[in-house]
Amino acid sequence: MQKFIKNHVFSLIAWLLILVISIVALPNVNQLTRDHAEIKLPADTQTTIAQTFNNEWSNKTKNTYEIALVFNKKDGKLTKSNQAAIDQTISDLKENKEKYGIKNILSPNDNTATKKRLKSKDKTTWLVQLNVSKSHGTISDINKELQKAVKTKGVTTYVTGADILNDDFSASIQEGIKKTELISIIFIFIVLVLVFRSPIVPLISLFTVGVSFLTAFSIVTNLVKSANFPFSNFTQVFMVIVLFGIGTDYNILLYDKFKENLGNGLTVGEATKDALHKAGRTILFSGSSILIGFSALALAKFSIYQSATGVAVGVAVLLLVLLTLNPFFMMSLGAKMFWPVKKFEGESESKVWTFLASNSVKRPILHIIVTFLIVTPFMALYSGHLNYDDTDEISNDTPSKAGLLVVQKHFSKGMAMPSYLYIKSNHTLDNEADLKLIDEATRQLQASKGVSLVTSVTQPYGEKVSQLYVNKQLNTVTQGVGTAQSGLTKLSNGSSQMTNGLGQLVSGSQTLTNGLNTMTSQLNSQMSTANQSQLAQLQTALPQINQGIQELNSALRNSGASIDTTSLTNNLTDAGNNAKLIGNNLTAAGEILKQLQASTSTSSADTSQILAQYRAVEDKAGLNDQQKQAMEQALMTILSGVNNKVQAQTSAATTSIEKVAANLQAAGLADQSLGNNLSNVAATLQGLSGLSSQISTLQTEVNKLATASNLALPGANQAITKLSSGLNQVQSAVSTASNGSSQITSGAQQLYNNSPALTDGINKVNSGLGEGATYLSGLADSAASDEFYIPKKYLKSSLFQKSINNYMSNDKKMTKIIVVLDSNPSSDKAAVKSHKLSAMVKKSLAGTDLKDAEVVMGGQSSRIQDTRQTASKDFTRTAIIMLVGIGLALIVVTRSVLQPLFILGTLLMAYFSSLTINEWFIKAVMGKDMLTWNTPFFSFIMIIALGVDYSIFLMMRYRELDEATASERMVHASAIIGTVVISAAIILGGTFAALIPSGIPTLIEVAITVIVGLAILVILMPILLSAAVKLTYEGFKKSKH
Repeated sequence: MQKFIKNHVFSLIAWLLILVISIVALPNVNQLTRDHAEIKLPADTQTTIAQTFNNEWSNKTKNTYEIALVFNKKDGKLTKSNQAAIDQTISDLKENKEKYGIKNILSPNDNTATKKRLKSKDKTTWLVQLNVSKSHGTISDINKELQKAVKTKGVTTYVTGADILNDDFSASIQEGIKKTELISIIFIFIVLVLVFRSPIVPLISLFTVGVSFLTAFSIVTNLVKSANFPFSNFTQVFMVIVLFGIGTDYNILLYDKFKENLGNGLTVGEATKDALHKAGRTILFSGSSILIGFSALALAKFSIYQSATGVAVGVAVLLLVLLTLNPFFMMSLGAKMFWPVKKFEGESESKVWTFLASNSVKRPILHIIVTFLIVTPFMALYSGHLNYDDTDEISNDTPSKAGLLVVQKHFSKGMAMPSYLYIKSNHTLDNEADLKLIDEATRQLQASKGVSLVTSVTQPYGEKVSQLYVNKQLNTVTQGVGTAQSGLTKLSNGSSQMTNGLGQLVSGSQTLTNGLNTMTSQLNSQMSTANQSQLAQLQTALPQINQGIQELNSALRNSGASIDTTSLTNNLTDAGNNAKLIGNNLTAAGEILKQLQASTSTSSADTSQILAQYRAVEDKAGLNDQQKQAMEQALMTILSGVNNKVQAQTSAATTSIEKVAANLQAAGLADQSLGNNLSNVAATLQGLSGLSSQISTLQTEVNKLATASNLALPGANQAITKLSSGLNQVQSAVSTASNGSSQITSGAQQLYNNSPALTDGINKVNSGLGEGATYLSGLADSAASDEFYIPKKYLKSSLFQKSINNYMSNDKKMTKIIVVLDSNPSSDKAAVKSHKLSAMVKKSLAGTDLKDAEVVMGGQSSRIQDTRQTASKDFTRTAIIMLVGIGLALIVVTRSVLQPLFILGTLLMAYFSSLTINEWFIKAVMGKDMLTWNTPFFSFIMIIALGVDYSIFLMMRYRELDEATASERMVHASAIIGTVVISAAIILGGTFAALIPSGIPTLIEVAITVIVGLAILVILMPILLSAAVKLTYEGFKKSKH
């Protein structure tokens, strides 16, 4: 048992058990990497806010992957059969939405807007946009499923989009890590074999570092899975590189000290203990500095910077493993660790470091100045221009990248990944005022340089809807005004004609008045005393006629021969003539009265004709209701006054005239009939004189006469009686009508006089309309009328509601404007432009109803700009934290304040110089103008952390020596530790070189920067640190060395 404890067997058992548990508990690394591949930006960035808005938008976009399907024909335009095949593929996707997890699909033939946006102008390529639910599966599985589903005969299909590209980038890194791990292991093994000339030491070193890595990585991934520990695509690869790099360096330091102790004659136990005490202390101090540096990254705000915190966990586990597991192999194997080497030489010295250090302590100021003169230009020439296009990390042969390149070739470069400007208000936006503001923002975006296409709720097709702009509406109004002017011209002409007609009406009404006056005179004449006497005599004669007829009838019955027919005939003839005359006069009087009544009606109808004529002209003019009302008002005022007066005064007269006329005509007809009968009887009597043989015939006629007399004479008598009173009524009625006619004449004259004024008014209105039309026409052609206005009817239309559904959220409080840039959406130019556009829109809404609305830009370009700003700001902050932490650790190790400053200064010079050299290298060899945006940060933490590691190696060795002066100790320490540092730098450099075959630009560039930085440190460290020690402890005294 004592031997087990002494040989650290329990340490081996414990770490083997931990290793097994770690491997068993290791989660699905590939899936974990994919789940955390997306860069998480701070909550206050536009991209994060826009993503939140998108999740709140609707169920169709919430928690979905945005995917683009590309249908392309490489050898020409899409034929009809190609298009039909694509439509069938799209139809199949729509019919199987649930099968593929599709929540929303937008295809080229959905509407006019999609035809313009999703079909290339060269007619070779179609796009389909999908939103696929994240709950349907991993993005990798969805990608594979869609690739099979969209295969279409005759065309090449691609599945791409930001989510697909990110997933492919993660997959590329995973493949790169596998290559890196294998190459690193092989390289480290070869280097260690060369250093120790033994195959056993490399295997032990790789085993201990491997246990450290697997254990640490299991801890980190389980923390990620259960506690959302920071993690990214780069966490695993840098854990591999750092742990295998510094782990090998620490093992070299420990094994070299153990070998030295064995060479000095110490027992295995003593050699192990001394190595753990001295080299182990150096390892602990060095590792602690690196641990502090990487732990400081936990204070970063940027997720990808935080993800490097996993390296700190790895370093902590590495220190535990190396200082507890290595003693087992050292105690158990002893000198056999270095088999087949049997002779252990003492410490080997580095001639290069000895030369550099010894010369530096002799002339410290000169060496510092010369070093600065050489290094400063390298530092100053660093441009700082970075490439934030993550798609450059993916090979062009990758299907998703190939699809992106096809879209950029045949559409606007920004079409594959457009930007989305969100405007969120605290009130609904589907009203005329807010839509006008949205349209103004849309037009501002369209007018901005670098913008290819802008679509919004007011311009769903990417261009103005002319019917919704004031100038178009004014043109329509101006055309209506022109029609109104034409109508008013006709109305003016009609008014002139009406004036002429009114003149005729005045003349006609005057004639009517004269006629009525004449009738009045005639009636007065007929109602004279003589006529009154004649009527009385006629009334007296009527009974005598009747009596004579009765006597004649009686005589004929008794003896027809004794009748004096001559006398009787004369009497009957006279009576008949008188009866006819009376009947004719009565009938004529009735006709005159009827004509008088008709004349009054006609005069009233004339005013109606005037109004009807005006309205006919008015209708031809095409006036609206308000214009008609205004134009008719003056005419109606005049006509209504005239009609009211005439109707009031003629109403009573008309009634009386009608009654009297009827009575007169009835009486006249009766008297005419009687007169005719009397004439017939007289003729009969005349014919019967001397013809007694025809008495019977006479008797028959007389009977008829008697019958007629019985009918006619009473009516005539009654008519004559009524005629007397009726003539008085007629006389009164005609007098009333005459007065009414005079008033008609007066009213017509008034209307005639006012008619020119009416015509003049129409002309003035017409002239005013002409001026208005000229103004409106000018306004329509001016920039002032180029404004959005949507009528309520159109706002509620089904057509516009479709646009609202597409571009507004369900609660109508958010709207989005789709912006397609004319440059690569991942380019520096597009990134800067995206935020400028959102700032411009925000500024344009200031002072409006949307002044408090949130305006943010989402999409790839905005994400890159937010990444740039966040990375830049957080890099500076994190670097300061890291340098302060490492500086404090160095103060403890060196027990000095100046030396840590020299050390950190040396590291910074190496860092910036390596970045400049790397820029030159990638331009000359890789054909790239800029470093990837992650390269400076990851290079910084590696060079600083690993450079501090080597500095502590040197300074700890310096403190262990006991030479007389500081300069001597420094030169000696440099000579001894130089070999270790150079070996460690070679191993670490080789480990980073293993990243180059990965094919990932960021990993390649970080590797090159670190390798160059380590090379610079190997040269600068003995020069500057030796000079610093000389100046710190000896001042400007001349050194003996």
